[in-house]
Amino acid sequence: MRMAQTTNSCARATYRQPPRRPRAALWKDRPVTDTDSTPPLTLTPGGSPRAQALLDRWNVQWQGVLPWRWAPREARPEAWVRFHTLTEGRQQIRHRRDARAVRRRFRRIVRAVEQLTDLPAMVIVFADDPRPGPLRDRALSVLPHLEPWVTDPPMDFGTDVDWQDSDRDEDGEDEDGKEWPLPTHSFTTGPVEDRLLDALVMLVHEQDDDLILLAEDLSWAISAYDGGVDVVMCDPDEAANLADWLAPWLPPSGWPGAYSWSRSATTREMRQGLGVVDFDDEDGNEQEGHVGEDTTPT
Repeated sequence: MRMAQTTNSCARATYRQPPRRPRAALWKDRPVTDTDSTPPLTLTPGGSPRAQALLDRWNVQWQGVLPWRWAPREARPEAWVRFHTLTEGRQQIRHRRDARAVRRRFRRIVRAVEQLTDLPAMVIVFADDPRPGPLRDRALSVLPHLEPWVTDPPMDFGTDVDWQDSDRDEDGEDEDGKEWPLPTHSFTTGPVEDRLLDALVMLVHEQDDDLILLAEDLSWAISAYDGGVDVVMCDPDEAANLADWLAPWLPPSGWPGAYSWSRSATTREMRQGLGVVDFDDEDGNEQEGHVGEDTTPT
C-alpha cells in the first residue's frame, strides 16, 4: 500500500503487539503539508532552559511544524489516526452521558498509546489566549504551572487563510485597527493523571482550547477536538496497530469529512446513512455486540 511521503522523521519507539483485528482501511487522499517552507519557531522572551530544551526536541521530531493541534496530523498523515468520542458523528455534548463517554474514551485512547509505545504522556503544549477573562482563568486553573515556550513566526495574511483569528484583516489587524501580537504557546511537563485528562478534554469541548499532549521525547502527539481525538504516531505501523486496537471508535468507511483509518460500516449504520450507532447505554457504559469485541486496555 502506498503511503504519503513527508519530510519529518521520528525516533522509533518500541511497543507491545496488541490483539489483532482485520486491518482498518486507510484513507488515501490526505494532503501533505510542506513543512520545509515554514519559518522557525522562536523562544518566547523569558523562556527558561527547560523551554529551550523542549524547543530543541520539537525541532528534532517536528521540524517546521507549528504547535497547533491540527498541524501534527498534516506533517505525518500516514501515521495519523482519528477516533470518534461521541456517537452518531456528533460534536456537541448533549447531556451527562455524553460527557462521561468523551472523558472515558479520551482516557482510554491516551492510555492505549502509552501502552503501545511504552512512552507515557509527559508534555502538554497549550496555545495561549492573550485576552483576560473567565476562559483563560479556567484554563490556568487546570494548568496552573504553564511556562512560556515559543512564539509563532509571522504569517503572510495577504496570501494565506488566517487560521489564527477570523476577525483579523489582510494586514493582520483586528476590526478596531489594532495590531495583534503573534500567537504564543506555553507548556507544562510531568505525569498526566486521569483527572487531568478529564479536565483537558472538557476544556476543548467547552471552550475550544487548543492543546497537544505528547510523550517526553515528543515522538507522538494527541489532540482532542469536538467529538473526537487525533493521534499522530511515530510511524505508520504504530498507527495501524492503534487503529486495529481501537477499531470500534474509528469513523465508518464512507464517513463524510476528513479522517484517516476507518472501519467497516455496520448494516445499521448503512441503513441510517452512516449515522454511528449509539454504543453507550443510559448509564454511560459501553454496550457490546455492535461493532465487535472491545479489547482496549482499561
